[in-house]
Amino acid sequence: MGNIKNYYAGSNSSLGFYSLYEEAVQGLEQLYILKGGPGTGKSTLIRHVGNAVAEKGESIEFLHCSSDNGSLDGVIIPSLKVGIVDGTAPHMMDPKYPGVIDDIVHLGDFRDDTKLEEHREDIVALTDKNKDAFSKAYAAFAEARNVHDDLEAIYLTAMDFQKADQVAEELIREIFSKTGEVEQVPAIKHRFFGAATPKGPVHFYGNLTEDVSKRYILKGRAGSGKSSMMKRIGKHAENKAYGVEYYYCAFDPESVDMVIIPALQIAILDGTDPHPFKPSRENDEVVDMFLRCMDPSIEEQKADAIRETDTSYKNWMKQGTHYLREAKKVHDELEKYYGQAMNFQPINRKAQELATEIINLIK
Repeated sequence: MGNIKNYYAGSNSSLGFYSLYEEAVQGLEQLYILKGGPGTGKSTLIRHVGNAVAEKGESIEFLHCSSDNGSLDGVIIPSLKVGIVDGTAPHMMDPKYPGVIDDIVHLGDFRDDTKLEEHREDIVALTDKNKDAFSKAYAAFAEARNVHDDLEAIYLTAMDFQKADQVAEELIREIFSKTGEVEQVPAIKHRFFGAATPKGPVHFYGNLTEDVSKRYILKGRAGSGKSSMMKRIGKHAENKAYGVEYYYCAFDPESVDMVIIPALQIAILDGTDPHPFKPSRENDEVVDMFLRCMDPSIEEQKADAIRETDTSYKNWMKQGTHYLREAKKVHDELEKYYGQAMNFQPINRKAQELATEIINLIK
């Protein structure tokens, strides 16, 4: 069985739906773009092909759906430079090189639209309701980010940036004291390690770091410089011609929550809420930015303000998650209408054809 990596290429964030799908398919020599409404079997096809290829010993990458915990939005087979992705909203994708690199697979061709017409008004109403729920979720996450910025501002008054700089320099010296194999063309990748989902925050820290030998787990409060330090380490790795995987915060896509340097088998990750991560291996090392770089008396001096701001932030996040759940419920209702109009036999045959076509590329 080939190695399976799991991550997200899209996020329900404080900036709305944030897509890294173009990044995910960059460099592929064959890309199948699935088109079709909800419930047309896109995720099932992706999972079938991915598992079939993995069973042949090829490593694959599953792109998970941030709006449906049980669905997939794509699969990438790096060694073959082949991918299959869901090209429908909100991660719209259209062919750049039709017939040469990109092929569209129209699952809607296997749909009886006369059955949908019978439920026209319900489908339109549900589609609008789904869109409205997402809008409310993104508005709530945007408010949460504003409040989180206020929390950061409080903690920043206690931050010693000189000490933070020293910690970063220490880590850089330690990390790059060892050498790894430098790639001819170092791969720089941008992904999401987790997502805000209808079931709350989800992350794939464990899966994504299973191949690294050393994990630095950063702890600290808001504003303690974790993201800035990871960006700095990643840039240092790039300057040394190492490939780097940047994993962004699902809530704030401008912030980095994990950096992996594959050649050095090293990961640096933010292990604080909402994606707490504890050391579980002998080589795991905790770097506490709060204890090392902040005046801890801030939590006593600003206790009331911190408590009120943190409570407000969590309430807005809960509200955003509530609306994601509402969107998922509405989407499930839409899927029933579309599912009843589908002929899944030819879709299953198409999935088998794609799996065979891709497997035949394995040397």
